[in-house]
Order: sequence, then structure tokens, then C-alpha cells
Amino acid sequence: MCIKSGNNELDSVKALMTMSLNALIAEVFEKDLDELTLDLSLIKDLDMNNDKKQELAGLINEYFDGLEVDFSQNDTLDKLFQTVVDAEFEEIPATLF
Repeated sequence: MCIKSGNNELDSVKALMTMSLNALIAEVFEKDLDELTLDLSLIKDLDMNNDKKQELAGLINEYFDGLEVDFSQNDTLDKLFQTVVDAEFEEIPATLF
């Protein structure tokens, strides 16, 4: 199976990372993937408590190279996705793709 998203390889990798993060969120909050939208708030809409926060933080850390997420700065799924995906590529110049 081949997956292509966007204009280049970087866009495709970012899309795959987003799908992986989406799956982690669905698992932690016991939601179907089609229930998740970028505008959802982790606290208000998904009822994130300390246990869920620790579970999600641990999974993100495990799946995304030890990444530590500050949830006070990432209150929506959109912000969380941007943070995780951008953190993985912050040292790689976009001009390489």
C-alpha cells in the first residue's frame, strides 16, 4: 500500500504521523476515529483528566522519540497535532524536500 498526501514526501510523512497520533488519541479517550475533529478540546470535549493526560503523554513519548508535550499549551487536537508533527521535523530544513 502506498500513501501520498500533499506535494512532497514530507507532507506524506506528516500525514502518517497525524494518523498515528489520531489513533493514540482515539485509544486513550475511547473514541472512534471519525468522532475526532481538530477543533476538539482535550479538556472540555474529551474530558481529559490527570490519568488520561499521563496515559496520552506516555504514548506520545513512546511513539514520537521521547517527545514531552506541555498540555497547557496544547488544549485542542489541532494544536497538539501541530506540536507533535512540528517537533519531529524542527531540525530538518523544509528545503530538503
